[in-house]
Amino acid sequence: MNALDYGKKIIDSHVRDKEIPGACFALVTREGTRFGCAGYKSLVPRLEKVSNYTLYDLASVTKAVSTTTVVLKLIEEGCFTLDTPLSDLLPDFPHKKVTIKQILTHTSGICHDDKAYKAFYGKSDIWNFFKNKPLEFEPGTDLSYSDFGYIALGFAAEKFVGSLETFSEKTIFQPLKMNETVYRPAAKGLGHRCAPTEQTADRGIICGEVHDGKAWRLSGVSGNAGLFSTTADLSRFVLMLLNGGEWDGARILSESTVNLLKRCYTQGYSARRTLGWICNDPAAKFGDYYSDVCLFHTGFAGTSVYVDFVRRCGILLLTNRIHPSRDNVKIQEIRNQFHNVVLLHFDEEERLKQKGE
Repeated sequence: MNALDYGKKIIDSHVRDKEIPGACFALVTREGTRFGCAGYKSLVPRLEKVSNYTLYDLASVTKAVSTTTVVLKLIEEGCFTLDTPLSDLLPDFPHKKVTIKQILTHTSGICHDDKAYKAFYGKSDIWNFFKNKPLEFEPGTDLSYSDFGYIALGFAAEKFVGSLETFSEKTIFQPLKMNETVYRPAAKGLGHRCAPTEQTADRGIICGEVHDGKAWRLSGVSGNAGLFSTTADLSRFVLMLLNGGEWDGARILSESTVNLLKRCYTQGYSARRTLGWICNDPAAKFGDYYSDVCLFHTGFAGTSVYVDFVRRCGILLLTNRIHPSRDNVKIQEIRNQFHNVVLLHFDEEERLKQKGE
């Protein structure tokens, strides 16, 4: 058995206990990526087996993979800097001290959530709803995760690129041959490939459309959520980061930009964050054996990406843990167990390689 096989045993046990419908997972290395899957793509209205070709709603992993990468590319192109005030890009934003870096690190004070957003639809109405809301704290003095901050970041990026969807596809996903990483998969004929998420009173069984209510009200493309992908595609994104911003002949980010991601920008705050990602944070629930230099992000639907610059590997775990109900709440425990088992056995494999056994 290899390291990922031991991880599969963890996933199999939680599928049997009906704690998740199923999962796709991968151990990513430059020498070769191992893929696996277990359980079911769908429980209702019918039982369907999962496969390595299943597309998952990445939820907030969108922030790290798409929005953050787009913003970093625009910084490389000289469109703005980390210290640029958001109001320089969106002049009607009233909080003049909030910077791009603060939004990327969730230290801006922009509110995390307000369920009153459900009364609004479309970019203009959503923006007008939250732009004038009071900040939760003085920018740069505290940390609070903010969906609305990332929605604003997406709006700011679109001032330069037109469409967040089109720009990310042309400059990130297509060059990396991430051909099944898309926004709005149902509209592109890929709904049948998607793992469904929650069954709600107003939307029924959500499948092929973003689950997140804010992104859904923004037609499925938003800075905070909306992206769907597979383990195969995401493995190429992880390899790009491990290789200093380039993979398979496609340069996505400069090596110096990737090095910026290896820094913690929130020392002394309640969480350890770099630009768009969690870094080596013991409170982040991704196991006990993370390295000193790593990136991590989760999505509410049950997805996660881990990039380990010390071991030069990555771990992907994609589930639809909120199908058919968000009452499936054991994903943190499952993720911890999965990461621990995979990394422990990966380390043993590497030790044996070095000994020539």
